[in-house]
Amino acid sequence: MTHSVVTATFLATDGEYLEAVIEVDGQRLHVMDEFGGGQLAAGTQVRLELSAMPSEMNDWDAMFTANPGREQRLLRLDGWRYLALGVVTQVDPVICDCGLLRVEDAFHTHDARCVGAYVGVTLARLDACLA
Repeated sequence: MTHSVVTATFLATDGEYLEAVIEVDGQRLHVMDEFGGGQLAAGTQVRLELSAMPSEMNDWDAMFTANPGREQRLLRLDGWRYLALGVVTQVDPVICDCGLLRVEDAFHTHDARCVGAYVGVTLARLDACLA
């Protein structure tokens, strides 16, 4: 699990533990509302901790070919699922710097040759709670 503290603009929520929409650095994110969004007015600035749950279905070959543009960003797939594009910065544990978010343990390897590789990792869910 990975954590990143951000300042976000709250936009909308379907309710606690349901889908909420926030904006961070100009990017709209659909997240699980673990921050009580129902108590906030749209446009409210809030400090949130984002956490990513990597999918268990990441295929090794697909991860290493999913980011030919060498990007560091989150691409929404559907709901609160994302393709996290980033660069591997370390192994044991593996950390991928995806710009807005550093994803830890998206996959496991001891091979230091993976450091510097650009990958695309599927996130099963992006959560947000109060920082």
